[in-house]
Amino acid sequence: MNVSSSPQKRQSTRRTVKISHHLNYPLNHIENVLLPLFEKDYPDDSLRVTIDSANHIWCAYENGKCIGCALITDIGSYGGLYVILFGISKPAQGRGIGTRLLKKVIKWSRKHSYTFIYLLTEYDNEKAIRLYEKAGFEKDFRKSFLDEELPGYGDGAVPLILFV
Repeated sequence: MNVSSSPQKRQSTRRTVKISHHLNYPLNHIENVLLPLFEKDYPDDSLRVTIDSANHIWCAYENGKCIGCALITDIGSYGGLYVILFGISKPAQGRGIGTRLLKKVIKWSRKHSYTFIYLLTEYDNEKAIRLYEKAGFEKDFRKSFLDEELPGYGDGAVPLILFV
């Protein structure tokens, strides 16, 4: 049995990992999580620009250290959210923290009457796609009324949406 998926380990993680939402996290906490995960996509200071563009930021902390982040912005006139970046530091992956963070975002979006959450991930990032689909996101969706409001993407990306 994989120790990281044991009930005791998950229960321990629930007690020690705190997830919160605001915009006042120290910049270096967010960068320390996201830069190692996305550095090929964000050269120089472009990650800082992306962080600054987020309207909503959630972070997961364990023992005072940031181990996960979700950068999200409002999108379009239909009351949607766009997940700009979502990541869990590599040493903290596989412990259910990404699932918990995503559930917090979804719960918050429902409470605040958003209509959908949209994101893009790389087509070969099977782990992320499984996480999003498990949470209810769909790859194949009809987006007719949203066509002009959703960010575009290239051949290497998979769009996913969750109507909340």
